[in-house]
Amino acid sequence: MRVLGQLITFVATVVAAAIIGFGVPLGWVWIGSQLQTGSGASTVNFSVAMVILFGIILTYVLLLYLAGIVMAFFGPREGPGGGPPRARAPWMRGMTDTRELKRGSAMGGIERLFVVTTMLVTVAFWLWFAFKAGSPLPNQ
Repeated sequence: MRVLGQLITFVATVVAAAIIGFGVPLGWVWIGSQLQTGSGASTVNFSVAMVILFGIILTYVLLLYLAGIVMAFFGPREGPGGGPPRARAPWMRGMTDTRELKRGSAMGGIERLFVVTTMLVTVAFWLWFAFKAGSPLPNQ
């Protein structure tokens, strides 16, 4: 039963990462296409490109802010009255920290979701860049 729960968690994390990693940029590209004047235009106006760029950035900032709120309300309670503090990830510890990390994940579910999103989008970008993008140089 534990394996089934881990499998469901893994599948849900990958699906949510795909939605966040690809859905947000594609959503803003669609919004930009609605703002672009002219049917079948092969170039993008600078203002539309800036709307897409800053829209994607703002959406990710809001998603991270909302994830922080969700973690604060539904995450494990730490410190006095809420149980023992959770072990910190190695990159978050100070140089003088000598406590050993517990065996297990130092990341919560939402943190794991954003790490998987970053990895998934990075791999997809590099695959696209290597095999599909073509040369950016003009043919001369």
